[in-house]
Amino acid sequence: MPIILLLFFAAISGSAQVSSISLNSMDPPETKLFYSQPSPKAGDTLYLNITIPQGWHINSNVVLDDFLIPSSIETLAEGIEFDSTIWPTPFELYNEVLNINLHLLQDSFTVSLPIKSVSKNIDPYDVKLKFTYQACANICLAPKTIEVSFYQEKKKSDLGSSKKNSIFLYLLLAFLGGLLLNFMPCVLPVLFLKIFDLIRKSKESARDTLKWGIATTCGVSCTFFAIAAAILIIRLTGHAVGWGFQFQYPVYTATMALSLAVFALSLWGVFDIWMPGNVLSVWEKRAKASGSRGAFAYGILLVLLSTPCSAPFLGTAVGFAFAASTIDLFLIFAAVAIGMSSPYLILSIFPQWTRILPKPGLWMLILKRLLGFPLLLTVIWLVWIFSKQAGSEATFGLGLLLSSATFFAWLSGLLAKPGKPWWRFVVLWFVFIAMYAVLWNQWLGPKVREASLTPAVEEDNGEWLPFSNARLDSLQNYGYAVWVNGTADWCITCKVNDKNAFESEKVKKAFEEIPVIKMRADYTKPNYEILRFIESYGRSGVPFDLLLTSHKEAILLPELLTADAVIEVLERAY
Repeated sequence: MPIILLLFFAAISGSAQVSSISLNSMDPPETKLFYSQPSPKAGDTLYLNITIPQGWHINSNVVLDDFLIPSSIETLAEGIEFDSTIWPTPFELYNEVLNINLHLLQDSFTVSLPIKSVSKNIDPYDVKLKFTYQACANICLAPKTIEVSFYQEKKKSDLGSSKKNSIFLYLLLAFLGGLLLNFMPCVLPVLFLKIFDLIRKSKESARDTLKWGIATTCGVSCTFFAIAAAILIIRLTGHAVGWGFQFQYPVYTATMALSLAVFALSLWGVFDIWMPGNVLSVWEKRAKASGSRGAFAYGILLVLLSTPCSAPFLGTAVGFAFAASTIDLFLIFAAVAIGMSSPYLILSIFPQWTRILPKPGLWMLILKRLLGFPLLLTVIWLVWIFSKQAGSEATFGLGLLLSSATFFAWLSGLLAKPGKPWWRFVVLWFVFIAMYAVLWNQWLGPKVREASLTPAVEEDNGEWLPFSNARLDSLQNYGYAVWVNGTADWCITCKVNDKNAFESEKVKKAFEEIPVIKMRADYTKPNYEILRFIESYGRSGVPFDLLLTSHKEAILLPELLTADAVIEVLERAY
C-alpha cells in the first residue's frame, strides 16, 4: 500500500492542466532523430528530440528514489559505437510525500548521443533507439518503452505529406513577399536606378522595352536560383543556413561595399564602365542588347541587396522552402523571383504606361548624379555592419580598400576612358581585384577570423537578456512569459521594428506593467542554436518575434511590427 501511494503522488503538476488531460494514459512522445552531419563520423553526434504531451512530464535519467523509474536510451546499431548519452538539465519540483526534489523533463528537449566510432561500409541511418520513460501528471504511470528509428521518422513524414497540399499557399506567400521586397528600405537605392533606367527606355521601341523587362526578370530569377542552389549545397553538407545568411560573412559584406562604392563613382562620372568598340557594335546589331545587359545586372543587384530584408509573407514561405524538398525549394524561390520582377515586367509589356513620366533632358544627368548618394549611404551601412562583424582593425583595412577603389576609379577615368585601348581598363581593375584578394588573405581575413574567435560578452543591460535555449527553458519552467526577438545588425526591417514598436513609449510602458522577460537572439553572426530555434517555428531568418506565454503557448508575430500589435499580444502573456 505505501508503494502504491508513493507511485500515485510521485510527481505533481498544475491542477489547471490536469483537468484537460486523461490520467489513464499519455499519448506517446513525439520523437525526431537527426545527425549533426549528413555523413556522420567519429566526433559527430546523433540527436534525439523528444516532445512530451502538454500537462505531462517524465522522470529524468537520474532519480532520487527507488520507486521512480529513470528515463533511459538503449542504442541498437551495427558498426556505430556511442559514448555516454548526454541528457538535458532537468527542472526540479519538490514533492512533499517523498520529501525530495524530483528531477523532471517536459515539453520539448533534445538528448545527445556522441559518436565514438563508425565502421566502414555501414548505413549510419540503420539505427534504432529504445527509449524508456515513466510518464507522470498527478499520478505516475507504469514505465513504457518505445522504439525510435529513422525509418519511423520517414513514415511520420509520409503521414504528414498531406501538408504539401498547402504548397500553393506558400507559393502565393512567396510571390507577395517578392513583390513587397521592392519596397523594402534596403532595395530603395537600386530601385531608384531602375526607375531612372525605365524613364530612359520610355522613348524606345516597345520591343526594346520588353527586352529590358525580360532581362531584368532574368537577372532576378538567375540570382534567386543561384541562392537556392547554394542553400541546397550548404544544406547537403550539413551546415545551417537562413534567409540573408550571406550578410553574416564579412567577406561578402566587404565585397558588396566595394562594389557599390565603385558603382556610385561611375554614376558621378569619375569613370565609365564600357566595352570595346567591336564588341559593342556586335552587341548593337543584336537589337541594342547593351541595355538588356545593364538590366540583367540591375536585376542581380536587386536580389543581392534585398536578402537582409525579410518582407511580410516572405519569411513564412522561405521558411517552408528551407526544410522542403529540392523541387519545392526551387519552386518557392521561383515564385519570389516572379514577385520581385513583376512590376518591371508588367511595365515593359505595357510601355504606354510610361508616358506619364517626364521627357528626357538635362534633369536625367542631374538625377543620375543624385542616385549615387543613396548608394553611398548603403556603403556606409555595409561598413557599419562589417565593423560589428570584424572589429576596428579590419574595418580600418576596409577603409583603405575603399580609398584604393576611389583611386583606381579616378585612374580608370584618366587612362582608360572610352576610346582608349580597352586593355587598360581590364588591367587596372584586374590589378585592384588581385590586390583585394591578396590583402584579404594576408591581412583582413586573419583579423576577421581573430574577431570571430573572440567570445561575445553577454551583458544584461536591464532590458534584453541574451538568447539561449537553456535560459529560455528555465524561465518558462519558473512560469515566466518570455518575448524572444530575433534580430541582426544587417537587418533593416529589424531596425524599423525597433523604432516603430519596441522604442515606442506605450510599448515600453506595457512591458513595465506586464512582467514579460525580454530575450534577444542576435543573428548578426552565424549562430546554429538561434537558427534552429527560428526554423522550429517555420521561419528562416530575421526579423523574428515570438511570445511564449506563462502557459507555454507560442504566439508568432508577423515580420513587420506595430506598437498596437505588440501590446495586443502582450495582454495574452498570462
